[in-house]
Amino acid sequence: MDIAALNSTKSLRKSVLSWMCLCFGFLSFAFAVFNLTVNNFALLGYIEVFFSIYCFFTYISLLRRPLRFWQSIVMCALITLIVILATTLATPHNGVFVWSFALPILFYLLLGKQYGVVLSASLLVIQSYILGTKSSLSPFTTFNLSLNLMCAYLSIWAISHVFEGSRAHFSKRLKNLALLDPLTGAGNRLSMNHYFEVELQDKSQLYVFLLDLDFFKQVNDKHGHAVGDQVLVEVATLLRVTLGKGYVFRVGGEEFALFCSFPHEDEALNAAEKIRADIENTHFKIDGLVINITTSIGVAKFRSSNTLEGLINQADKQLYKAKRFGRNKVYCKFKKEPKLEKVIA
Repeated sequence: MDIAALNSTKSLRKSVLSWMCLCFGFLSFAFAVFNLTVNNFALLGYIEVFFSIYCFFTYISLLRRPLRFWQSIVMCALITLIVILATTLATPHNGVFVWSFALPILFYLLLGKQYGVVLSASLLVIQSYILGTKSSLSPFTTFNLSLNLMCAYLSIWAISHVFEGSRAHFSKRLKNLALLDPLTGAGNRLSMNHYFEVELQDKSQLYVFLLDLDFFKQVNDKHGHAVGDQVLVEVATLLRVTLGKGYVFRVGGEEFALFCSFPHEDEALNAAEKIRADIENTHFKIDGLVINITTSIGVAKFRSSNTLEGLINQADKQLYKAKRFGRNKVYCKFKKEPKLEKVIA
């Protein structure tokens, strides 16, 4: 499955911004010519020329590169500035202020709910102040018209707010369903692949702990799968708490992969030993039962030539040694095991 298919927010915002840039590029250039030649609004005209050039530049950039958040911020800021400036320079009779009604939709689509609230409220206050200080209030001399315009803006704002909130909520739910293990809440293999290939930029200090619960089948056979599932949930929670700054993924029935960065090998080894000891010393109390389990851990350090599959295979080899030589142990390539050196070699 392609992880990019789940990132609907970025895809939506890139699509919206691309078409906005193309449309506003041509539209702004037309308005610039009109304001420079007919309305004699030189300042506004030159700003619109600059805005038109920026729109075309951003459109070409989006065809070649992923969307960056600052591009959405700059676009919304420039459009807002132009609308406010045009409202200040023109008379209300020209109707330039009407562009304000489209801005809450753009704020929410491009920047999200939090920015949408702040910018929509700020725009309403600023535009209301500008229009209220005009010497000629035509066509706002009728109270009903002013009231209808205000209600229309508030309605568009409210609809944009509800729509973006619902869209973001369901997008997050869909992503969680695809990326999280439904039982333990840990990441699944798809999530692990995405983290390693996309999110994790600096891998120079990355270590992987491959962890397998010892004789876990006996827990299922003796107490039932319901109890075994609850043990897995408790173990996943313990791993997240103990590891702290790292990431926990469930990659098999009772097998977990832990990703974390450490500056030194000794720190990685001590962290793995702490996880092993915490699991051994924890009494899992489930449905009146006290379950004691142990775990074997294989540790691998990332090398520049490693793929994710290669890194996991390295950790799996060390996990095999830990299980072969007694279980409830931590093994890694850089750990000295003098008594077993010949056997391991």
